[in-house]
Amino acid sequence: MKHTLIAALAASAVVAAPVLADDTADIDATINAVYDVISGPVGEARDFDAMRALFMDGAAMGAVGPGPEGNGRGRVITLDDYIERSGPWLVENGFVERPTRTDITQYGEIAYARSAYEGMNSATGEIFVTGVNFITLFKIDGEWKIASILWRSADADWPVERAFD
Repeated sequence: MKHTLIAALAASAVVAAPVLADDTADIDATINAVYDVISGPVGEARDFDAMRALFMDGAAMGAVGPGPEGNGRGRVITLDDYIERSGPWLVENGFVERPTRTDITQYGEIAYARSAYEGMNSATGEIFVTGVNFITLFKIDGEWKIASILWRSADADWPVERAFD
């Protein structure tokens, strides 16, 4: 009887153990959806409601760079700040941003991605910026939501490849 009870408890513990899902495909799809929503030709309105649906409430965005004399500078803004500041420029200039490499690290309901990008003029296809987005995501109610994106444009001192060393 004692051994049967121990075996039953052990079996129920195995059944009750949480499943550790690898959500890399879902995380990658969320990241690619952000690239897609900001990309488009001149004159095409971006679907910023779709963009808002990809982000958590209170999500942060920001650009960082070397700043004067290499001391570093940056600015963190809200998603709505980004939409207000960049939305008109995206439509007026026709901008396409696409990932060239994305590395994802997941730990339960937290994920972190380094996603190299290239930005181009949608009319000419000319690539005029490359860099790396550092993206933090949380899984909330079964969906991956972006908590933050910080980005830095590449330059001679900080080429894209250096982010993946």
